[in-house]
Amino acid sequence: MKTAVVVIILLVVFAVGGYLGLPMLIQKETIGLKSDLSDIKQRLDTIEEYIKKEQEAKEAARLPKDADPQRIIKTVNTMLAEVAALQDSHKKELSAVAETIKQQRVSTEEALRKHSDNLDKITKEIRSGLQRVGFNVAMATVRGNLIKVQVELKSKNVGTAKSEVDLIYELFEKTKATATDEQKKAIEELQGAIKQARDEMDSNLPAALNRVDLLWHEMGKLIRR
Repeated sequence: MKTAVVVIILLVVFAVGGYLGLPMLIQKETIGLKSDLSDIKQRLDTIEEYIKKEQEAKEAARLPKDADPQRIIKTVNTMLAEVAALQDSHKKELSAVAETIKQQRVSTEEALRKHSDNLDKITKEIRSGLQRVGFNVAMATVRGNLIKVQVELKSKNVGTAKSEVDLIYELFEKTKATATDEQKKAIEELQGAIKQARDEMDSNLPAALNRVDLLWHEMGKLIRR
């Protein structure tokens, strides 16, 4: 009887133990199985990716999936030739673009040089014109002062006439500062003539008056040049 009870108890213990331990065992085995399945799936994915890339390469090369090695080599050689042709064409295009840019740069530099030369020429002409205008204005002012000298000499106001001559001489000196070499030479000749007229005012008034008149006409010619 006791033996039967012990056996029953053992059976119950084994049953309970089996009931409780079976899920743990299943879980343990399942974890290993999941790991194996994951590894297999990864390998399959790698194989599929390789097959996919191979198919894409074949499609890109316009090769059938069952292409033989000889045809593959021929196709590859054709592709290499096409690539070489494209590279050569690309180099020629780059060379043509570089040459065009070079020519445009040369043309631009030439145009800029001509523009700069023209600008310099125009600037010089403007400066020359302004200088000439300034010179003519100064000479016209001197002619106005010469008229005053004539009036004073005719009125026998020698002292006042000499003062006007001194002003004319100073104006000549100021004008020489911005005058050309040719203009400076003409001014120096005029200064010599006006100085001689001043010296004659004390000794020969008519001669001085005639010299002033002649100087007035000569300055008119100088302005009209």
